[in-house]
Amino acid sequence: MVIGTGTFVSYLKSELKNIGFSNIVVENGTDSQKNITTINIISEYSGNISSRLVYEMFSAPIIYPFDFVSGAGAMVIMPGDDRELLAQTDLRRWAAEYISGYCAFWNMEGCDWLSEALPKIRAGAINESAQRLAAHICARIAANIAVGREVKHFPRFYLCRNLE
Repeated sequence: MVIGTGTFVSYLKSELKNIGFSNIVVENGTDSQKNITTINIISEYSGNISSRLVYEMFSAPIIYPFDFVSGAGAMVIMPGDDRELLAQTDLRRWAAEYISGYCAFWNMEGCDWLSEALPKIRAGAINESAQRLAAHICARIAANIAVGREVKHFPRFYLCRNLE
């Protein structure tokens, strides 16, 4: 399951189809979640019936994409993971601050762009390139899950700067 805003859906569907997914089901959020769209991937990946994906809330991986204006990121919640992430009211801002703090604490190189983008993220700015990049990251994560590869999951994350 991939959870994101409606503007993100067309990018993700395109990326998923490009790497072999079909029969992608898109569900819009309830009235209390108007800006949330859920993409349930319920078909085989590249025709491999043994890797059939069936997603149910909290019983399968949930992928959260993030447009960080100057780049993109994603977090995966696996069944049994800490659900701290799910309790956040502004998940995008929380994720940007969490990842930025994580990078600073561990003195990781290549993350400075995220700290510099925090004011824009807090102001609600979005970037089409970042959304496309987030879609690409999510599609690759979904493919890895589909074929049984290990993926990073919360508290770990995926992060990539825009290549523009």
